[in-house]
Amino acid sequence: MQFPTVLPLISTFPTVQEEEPLQESIKDLKKRVEEIGRLGFKADIPVKYFDRKELRKYIGKLYDSEYPRKLAEKEALFIKLMGYGAGAKIDLKEERRKIVVANAGGLYNEKTGELFALEEYRDKNYLHSMILAHELRHGIQDQHFDLSELLGDCVSSDFDDRRLALLAALEGDAGLIMMHYSDFDPDTMATDFNTDALLSFFPKASSARLSNVPEIVKHQLVMPYIEGLKFVNSILERKNWKGVNKILKSPPVSSEQILHPEKYLKKELPLSVEIGFKPDGYALYHSGVIGEYYLNILLQTRNMYKDYAAGWGGDRFEIYQKAAPSSCFFIWESLWDDERSCGNFYRIFKSFIEKKFNVNFSEGKTKTTIFIAGRSAAEKETAYFFIHKGKNRIFYVRTNDRNQINTFIEGGHYD
Repeated sequence: MQFPTVLPLISTFPTVQEEEPLQESIKDLKKRVEEIGRLGFKADIPVKYFDRKELRKYIGKLYDSEYPRKLAEKEALFIKLMGYGAGAKIDLKEERRKIVVANAGGLYNEKTGELFALEEYRDKNYLHSMILAHELRHGIQDQHFDLSELLGDCVSSDFDDRRLALLAALEGDAGLIMMHYSDFDPDTMATDFNTDALLSFFPKASSARLSNVPEIVKHQLVMPYIEGLKFVNSILERKNWKGVNKILKSPPVSSEQILHPEKYLKKELPLSVEIGFKPDGYALYHSGVIGEYYLNILLQTRNMYKDYAAGWGGDRFEIYQKAAPSSCFFIWESLWDDERSCGNFYRIFKSFIEKKFNVNFSEGKTKTTIFIAGRSAAEKETAYFFIHKGKNRIFYVRTNDRNQINTFIEGGHYD
């Protein structure tokens, strides 16, 4: 399922006001979307209008079918172990469902080729037309690049860097059409708006919910719109619409490429990371790539976003579980462009872990390798932590299995 167009994202634009209905048919709007994006429909896209209750019910069913509880539980555990949350696992499926369903204004369903919108959008003011223009562009994307195939080829987890990059390309492209339709300057959007500002515009009921979920959940929802728009607008400035319309032929594969469009244009790909250590007696439960953007969200303080992970080269995390006795082994390995980038991130990350989990690290050494290790009893059970920094590589391990982490350390599997 594509992201539904979220109303607060639209209502923040200065040019959008309560206006008289436009004398514009859906046929005229479709033609305008084709003209702006220099790409036409291959077939007509039907638009179906629902009242608010019906649309929420429809999107809720799609959400439930395409975001299974097992995946939500895996992602919630990752969020907890990496340190994005307050400590306890959250009901990620339900929290995300409330946010997405409550704030949706329109949705293009790539599986059926239909566009769904609120009944009130039959009367088209600028707000309604902007949202419809956004979703119609998704329809054009689908007809030319097959969104089901694109999304199907990508990992299913929304909290994976590769998936985030693809969503940013899709939403940024549709957002750029919306900006040009409304005569709003995308450069101003890139300068004046950010994720935190947009989150503040959610309805009050949803704002209360947002305050209880980890930052990564909030930013995952908004990042594809904002950073994606900046990325696609940057490609437009360099390569014109011809370049924009080639993006989905070879979509970005990392948030690094989204944050630094020049790396996308240079085809700078993330480094592949293969973790060699497999804890004995454990089964792989979940794995993925965190990436530059999510690492920045992890380390941000007081809602101040900085590129703490500049110089990211590639990473991979793996979560292993054992039923009896109940144990979890989390390992993350990252590669960096150079020693300086690696050292800068290591210092901030180490401080974060110390504060987040109340860990007192001590230095250790195996053969010629220096590392730091510590433990914390801040939660219900003792957790053991390990960090090793090489020249341009960082290993991080967290587990409640003391014997297994000792095996990991003594074996030098991070050397």
